[in-house]
Amino acid sequence: MYRCRSAGLGAIGLLSIAFSSHAGTYIQVPPIPGSVSMIAFDVSQLNKVIGSYRDTAGVEHGFLEPLDGSNYTTFDLGGSSTGTEPRGFGYHGSIVGVAPTPGFSVGQEFLRKPNGAFSVLRHGGTQLDGVLSGLNGLGAGVGDYYDATGTRNGYLGVEDKFKKNFRLRISGYLQNSPRGIDHNNDVAGYFIDAAGAQHGFVQNASMVQVVDYPSDSAVLTALEAINDGGDVSGQWNDAAGNAHAFVLHLRSSSFIDLNPNDGSSSQQAWGVNGKGFVAMSTNSGAAYIYCPYLEMGKCPAGGAARHLPDRRIRVANGTFFRYDARGRTDRHLPAASTIMRSGAPQ
Repeated sequence: MYRCRSAGLGAIGLLSIAFSSHAGTYIQVPPIPGSVSMIAFDVSQLNKVIGSYRDTAGVEHGFLEPLDGSNYTTFDLGGSSTGTEPRGFGYHGSIVGVAPTPGFSVGQEFLRKPNGAFSVLRHGGTQLDGVLSGLNGLGAGVGDYYDATGTRNGYLGVEDKFKKNFRLRISGYLQNSPRGIDHNNDVAGYFIDAAGAQHGFVQNASMVQVVDYPSDSAVLTALEAINDGGDVSGQWNDAAGNAHAFVLHLRSSSFIDLNPNDGSSSQQAWGVNGKGFVAMSTNSGAAYIYCPYLEMGKCPAGGAARHLPDRRIRVANGTFFRYDARGRTDRHLPAASTIMRSGAPQ
């Protein structure tokens, strides 16, 4: 049974859609010299940005730079890896991420220490194969990995150490992928239910919320990061495979669609910092930081800025508790494995 009986999430009665008088600012991350495309994966409280860029040969490298582009550092895990994706900031300026590598389904999971030294994550002596993207300021981290049976599981770690499997309190799921963790150890991510449909989730010590983006066009939802204020960044995919970015304010049950209107057909939201700034990428090859203000005094200096109205969607309180014991909501979603996807991999 569903925890709460209601009309479907796509029903008009649950939605209050408004084009707000508020607006936000999209600040382009200055391109690394020699890059042909950029992805911003996270932004720190001090407005430093990490992400990846591709050079003219198509090779993906990691970067760290202030949003104003005044100084930058590029780096690679090296070894047998074929690329480097820094996914999240963490403890004392450390960086976590994934490096695509031959023989891995996803790639090597790494931690880059503040001094620039790398370590790769292992469990039982075997390198983890998946994505490490969340590390809070206290050193607690979340990621996922493929186990010996080929199942993709979430896990909890401390800096570069595997601690234990993440226990999502949903029954019968096929995959769970934690993506972000705040200072209260609230975890955001996505899971694939027993029928193969993909949903976002937020879990803390007392409850699990299951999030489907409130549109009949949405065929899957992924949550990527969470801050202490209850801001959750994420993306949904349409049937054509295009991703669409948003930030969810859990306290008001409201979504803000994120689109810099740069001509792109696909936009993805990644990290969100404590000020509500969101790291973004688009299939135009540009990377942005979304600042939820118009006044540049409240937004950091950076590259070219676009000021655009916010499109806000509010859902009824309790919407994210309308699911059964297996995490299935009253949305009829296709199997995630059948959906084409564009943009950076989750």
